[in-house]
Amino acid sequence: MKDQIAIGVLAYNVADYVEEVLSEIQEFKLEVYVIDDASTDDTAELLEKLKNKFDFKLKKNLKNSGAGYSTKLLIDEALNDGYKFLIKVDGDGQFEKADIKKIIDLYKRDNYNFIKSNRFWNGGIKGKIPKKRLFGNLFATILLQIVTGTNKLYDPLNGLFGVSTEIAKDLDKYYPKRYGYPFYITAVSVMNELKTFQINNVVKYENQKSNLKPLKVLAILLRLSVFFYFKKIKIKKSIGIYQRSAFLDLSFLTSFFITLYLIIQVIYIVNFASYSLIAPRTILIILFLNLVLNLVIFILSFKEEKAIRNVYIDCER
Repeated sequence: MKDQIAIGVLAYNVADYVEEVLSEIQEFKLEVYVIDDASTDDTAELLEKLKNKFDFKLKKNLKNSGAGYSTKLLIDEALNDGYKFLIKVDGDGQFEKADIKKIIDLYKRDNYNFIKSNRFWNGGIKGKIPKKRLFGNLFATILLQIVTGTNKLYDPLNGLFGVSTEIAKDLDKYYPKRYGYPFYITAVSVMNELKTFQINNVVKYENQKSNLKPLKVLAILLRLSVFFYFKKIKIKKSIGIYQRSAFLDLSFLTSFFITLYLIIQVIYIVNFASYSLIAPRTILIILFLNLVLNLVIFILSFKEEKAIRNVYIDCER
């Protein structure tokens, strides 16, 4: 079973941390892949020197292509070499060796197809997390739970995870090349009903530099959420145990678009119309009732889907 596991390390401008990261993961005696995403500091030169000290396979992007793109390359490389499971690690030293070992042990013992991490527990954050990362992850968690229909998973932007290399076939044109790739992989894993486990991990915040662009990440997450919401409805319509939930999802969408129409009507009447066949107060009452209906339908659908999803999803307490 050990020989089925490989570790992939993303390296971009991590000259101050990558040697320690590689030193720690060498102890696991697993195949290690490192990809340098066209670093602009001394990372590339350092990695060449470290090849004489540590055992790893080094790949280099000719231009900076993004963390999502590089992660896909790591998965493809491990799959092509016959590995069934890849643990993806960042080279910036934010993750602890004990959490990587936890993923290895879980896979060896229970053969999970997807093992993700969650930093939002008591003791999960060392140092001070930037506010844009905190609120970004909280918002991403809400979106993930809506599109996947489970309340067991958190922190979908956490970069420490292990996944079956077979997921490579699902990293299609919608897969983000830079930001949001852990969200995408989590959503795909849940919708494909992969046996999933969420560990509580520790993330260390020191002097690492972030290339995160909040508005771009927000746009990507919203786009992915719409894509996955419609995709899951399509999937659920063809599976018996999900069909009632799919019907409720379609009902919710219908009610949602009616609500949008009513809001537009109210704005138009108040600001532009000289008269109206229906009093604005009446439309507001209908709008309120429709909002209540939206909420009720959504809760029923989520409850129905959650009962099915949570059977194959577990998490550390």
